[in-house]
Amino acid sequence: MLETLGRVLHMTRNGYIIVRLEKAESLPPLNTPVYREGARRVGTLLDIIGPVTQPYAVVKPDRAGIEVKEGEELYYRRPEPKRRARRRRGPRPPARRGRGR
Repeated sequence: MLETLGRVLHMTRNGYIIVRLEKAESLPPLNTPVYREGARRVGTLLDIIGPVTQPYAVVKPDRAGIEVKEGEELYYRRPEPKRRARRRRGPRPPARRGRGR
C-alpha cells in the first residue's frame, strides 16, 4: 500500500526533486522508492532536510528527464521489516586458552 510522502515544491538545477513532507512525525527511511499516482516510480528518497517541525525530502530521479509539476503528490511504500536470520545450532568450537598458562 502506498503512503503519501508529500507535495512537490520544485526541482533543483541539479535535477533533484524537493518535496514538502506531509507528516513530520513519521519520516520514511532513506533510499526508499518514491512513486507517482498510479504506482509509477519517480526516484529514490535521498535526504531529509529543513526544520524538524516541517521537513523537506530530496528525491533523486531514476532517470534524466523526469518531469514533475509543482503541487503534484508523491507516494512511498513503507519497507517490510527484515526478518532476522536464524542461528544455526550445533557443536560449539573449543574455547581458546590464553598464552603462558
